[in-house]
Amino acid sequence: MRPLDFYRAGVALAAGASTESLRRTVVNRLYYGLHHEAYCRYFRENPGAPPLDRNRRHAQLADRYRTSPEPAARDIWEHLSDMAQLRREADYELAPPLRFENQSISDEQLMELALDISSQLLAALERYSPGAAPDGCRCPVVYSRR
Repeated sequence: MRPLDFYRAGVALAAGASTESLRRTVVNRLYYGLHHEAYCRYFRENPGAPPLDRNRRHAQLADRYRTSPEPAARDIWEHLSDMAQLRREADYELAPPLRFENQSISDEQLMELALDISSQLLAALERYSPGAAPDGCRCPVVYSRR
């Protein structure tokens, strides 16, 4: 499966997301699609980079973009971090209000923010490494004991 298939599923689902659970699911699909895409593109551009710890790969991937000298990488880090925050709200905060950047937001606003930020993240990924990740993209990981 291609990582952007998750993203596209989220965009398609957003068009008819008439319930709170669907709007929250949109945020989740957008995040995971672009997280996997960012993962694949990072290792495409940095094939000799050390693998990420499977149990910490979300934070480690964001940190790799944060510390990269590439101009688009900072945008990727910022947008990926914002999407991770939105995804945490969507998946774990069951009682309203939801929060983003110290502001109360509705589930509709959460979804709209995720759609906007995810499109900016995809644009930053294109600047960093043009072209979608292939079907079945595999990236190096190590398994640590918890």
